[in-house]
Amino acid sequence: MARTIYTYLHNDDLNGSRYISMDDCMCELYDIKRDDSKFMQDFNDKLQKPALYILMNAATRKAYIGETDDFIKRINQHLIKKDFWNEVFVFLGSNEAALSKTEVQYLEYLAYNRAIEVKSYDLAENTQSPKNPHMGVVQKGKADKFFSYVRFLSKFAGNDIFESSTKTVVASPIVLNTPKVRPVDIQCTSDDLKGRVLFSLNGNGKYNKREIVLAIVKQFLKLYPTATLSELKSTFRREFLGRFAQFDFIQEDVETAKKWKELGEDHVHYFINDVLRSGDGVDFVVCVEWDRTNIIKVLGIAKAMGCTFEVIK
Repeated sequence: MARTIYTYLHNDDLNGSRYISMDDCMCELYDIKRDDSKFMQDFNDKLQKPALYILMNAATRKAYIGETDDFIKRINQHLIKKDFWNEVFVFLGSNEAALSKTEVQYLEYLAYNRAIEVKSYDLAENTQSPKNPHMGVVQKGKADKFFSYVRFLSKFAGNDIFESSTKTVVASPIVLNTPKVRPVDIQCTSDDLKGRVLFSLNGNGKYNKREIVLAIVKQFLKLYPTATLSELKSTFRREFLGRFAQFDFIQEDVETAKKWKELGEDHVHYFINDVLRSGDGVDFVVCVEWDRTNIIKVLGIAKAMGCTFEVIK
C-alpha cells in the first residue's frame, strides 16, 4: 500500500529537528535535537501531552525509553539529569487519536521489550523494566496499532532501535564532530572504592585506579579519533583531579612531564610511557594522580560514552 509521508524541517535544516506525519495515521513523530530549544518553544502546546519518547545517542548506541503525560515538563528534567543523549524521538497521538496515560505506559512497555529483544541499543539508562498495564481489548488494539506506526516512522527517520540485524552493532570509530561528553551519575561511591580495587572496562582487563583513567581516555580517542586537544581538555577537565588540581589532567608539555624527578618531585605524575595524540596532531600524556576521592567523575565519563565497568575487590 502506498503511503504519503510529510516532513517539516525546522529552519529548513536537513540535519536539524523535524516533524513527521502521514495521511490517515494516528501517530506523529517529533525528532528533536537536544540543543534546539526554539523547536520545543514553537511546538510547546503540541508537546504538553502524553507521549512515548526515546532519548538517544546514535554514535554511542545508547538510548532511554520513557513515557510521560506532559513531554515538555519531562524533557526539562532530562536536560538537567541525563547527559548522554543528543536527540529525542517523541511519539504523540494525532488530534483525533490522543493518547491516554495508560496507553503511553503500554507503549513504553512494548518499545522497551522490542528494543531489548533486537539488542540494537544499550538501554542501561532504563534502570527498571516497564510494566504491562491493565487495558481493555479495544484500548489495547488501538495501542498495538499505534506501536506499528512507531516502528515504521522510527525506521523512516533513520533509526534502527526496533530493527533486527544479523550484524554486530558497534559505535562508529569515525565521527565528523566530537560530541560534548559530560560525566553522568554512577552507582558506586568513593566508599565503594576503598583499599586496593581493580576495574574491568567493557568486560576486559584488570586496571588499578590510575590505569582505568588512562584506559578511559584511550577509549575516548578510539570512539572519537578527530577529538582536538581542546575538546579532550574540555571533556577530561583539570578540576576532576580535586586536591591534585595543580596538575593538568591532559598534559601536552610531554618533555617537562618526563622530567618531574629532575625538577625535584618525588614521583612521576604522568603516564610518560603512554604518549597519546589528539585528532589535531598534539602529543599528550595523562595524569596518574587518581584515588577513590577523585575518580568518580572519570568513571562517569566512561558511562556517558556507553562503556561498562566493574569494580573487582
